[in-house]
Amino acid sequence: MRSTRASSSAVLALPAKGEIVWAGLYWSAAGTSGGSIMVRPPGRSKYVMVQSQQVTGHQLASVPVYQAFADVTAMVSAARKSGTWWVADAPLAEGVGRYAGWSLVVVTTDPGLPYSRAMVLDAATVVGGEAGPARIPLDGLAPAASPARIELVTWEGDADIKDDQVSAGGVALTPLGGDRDPGNVFDGSSNGATEMTPGVDVDTLVAELGDDPALTITTDKDVVLVGVAAVSVRARS
Repeated sequence: MRSTRASSSAVLALPAKGEIVWAGLYWSAAGTSGGSIMVRPPGRSKYVMVQSQQVTGHQLASVPVYQAFADVTAMVSAARKSGTWWVADAPLAEGVGRYAGWSLVVVTTDPGLPYSRAMVLDAATVVGGEAGPARIPLDGLAPAASPARIELVTWEGDADIKDDQVSAGGVALTPLGGDRDPGNVFDGSSNGATEMTPGVDVDTLVAELGDDPALTITTDKDVVLVGVAAVSVRARS
C-alpha cells in the first residue's frame, strides 16, 4: 500500500435500490494548484491517483486558496456499495491558519424519496469580508412553493466565529447536523465524517423554494469559500 502524508475518511450511504447517476470529487486547500489527490474506495487496499479536471482559485483574507474537481462517476459506480472512502494528500501550502479538505458529491436515484429533480452547482464563491454575501439562483429547477433538500459544501468556516447564515426566501435555514444553529451554520461539521472537520462543512438543509428561488449565504465576521450546492426537488407535475 502506498504511504500517504495526511488522510481522512467519510462514510457514503447509498440507497439500497438506487442507481448512481453522477459523482464528483471536490477538494480545497490553501495554495494555488489543485493537482491530484489520492483516493481509496470501500473494499480496496490501495489508493489510486485522481487528477483534477477543473481548478478555481480565489483569495481568502489575502491567502490564496483553490477548489479542485474531478468526475469520479465511474469509480463510485464500480464500488457499487455503501462504505468508507479515504482521501489523502490534497496539495496544500502549509502555515498558520491553513486548511485542506474534500467532499464526495453523489447523485443517485432513490425510489423511497419524493425528490426526483436535482442539480449540482460548482459555486466556488467567496463570502464575507469585501466580497459580502452570495446569492445562488435556483431558477428553472422547480415551480414555486416546491420543497427542496440542499447539500452545501463550504470551506474554511470557523466554529468559533458565529453569524453565518444560509437563507431561502428570507428565512434562515437550520442545518440538520452539527450544532443545528441557524446563526452558525459553518461549525466544522460534515455529513458522513467520523469526527469534527475544522475548515470543512458539509451541511444538509431543507427549504421551500418561493417565486424567486435562490439561496443567500452571509457571514458577518468570517470569510469562507462556498464550494458546492447540490439541490434536489420534486419534479414538475
